[in-house]
Amino acid sequence: MQQSGRLRLRPWLEEQIQSGKYPGVSWLDQSAQVFQIPWKHAARHGWSIDQDATLFRSWAMHTGRYHPGKDKPDPKTWKANFRCALNSLPDICELREHSRKRGSNAYRVYRMLPNMQTHRRRRGKTHILVVVAVQGCGRPGQMTRSRLRLSLRYQSTAD
Repeated sequence: MQQSGRLRLRPWLEEQIQSGKYPGVSWLDQSAQVFQIPWKHAARHGWSIDQDATLFRSWAMHTGRYHPGKDKPDPKTWKANFRCALNSLPDICELREHSRKRGSNAYRVYRMLPNMQTHRRRRGKTHILVVVAVQGCGRPGQMTRSRLRLSLRYQSTAD
């Protein structure tokens, strides 16, 4: 259950990218809503919890899954929870061909699709649902249900 006042992942992430307080978390093309997140493997030489897990720790704190001073730091879980939350969003997708999975400068590149807007108008008790657009990430022919974004609009007919 979502706590009142807590931002959902997308708006929270947009704030974090804009803030510039996380090294490497930045817009690559803000107008296209393309951004990158450092994704260094914890087993790599030079990995540091204070440099490489700060975004994941902040998300864990924001969601109430980590309380500094009370809970033991668990960057592996923070990163996994963040990854799962990000992958579950229908309007954010990874641009895998632009991501770098290995090395000391590993990162992932993502794109935020336009916000899903829904409008609800009622005519009696009937809602008419119209699919306005289908938009996805990745290459054509490789669209999966999790990579599709449906823009839905409720429409009423004139009385």
